[in-house]
Amino acid sequence: MAVGPLSRYRGMEALQVHHATRGATRSLPVRRALPAPAADPAVSRRHRWTGYDAVDLLALRFLGREDLYWALLDANSGRLPDSYRPGDLLLIPSADDATRIERA
Repeated sequence: MAVGPLSRYRGMEALQVHHATRGATRSLPVRRALPAPAADPAVSRRHRWTGYDAVDLLALRFLGREDLYWALLDANSGRLPDSYRPGDLLLIPSADDATRIERA
C-alpha cells in the first residue's frame, strides 16, 4: 500500500488483517494522534473563518496545495469545518511544516 510523502499516514506501517471471507487485506492503523495547536504566532498564521471558506481552498491559498487540507484540520485539533462559526480563528501551519518530507 503506497502512501504519498505528503500524506498524514506517511511512515506508518500497514497492518495485514486476515478475514474469513475476504482473505488477507492490508490497511493502515488508526490515524496518529493530533499535534497540539501551535502557540507561537511566528510558526503559524491565523485566519478568521468567514462562514464561506472552503478548507481545501484555504490550503491552496496558504500552503500551495489543496490536498493539504488535512494539515489545516490537524493544526486546529482535528476540528471539522462544520463546527466553525463565523469569526472563529483558524491556525494555519507554516507551509514548511505541512510539506516537510523526511527522507531516510
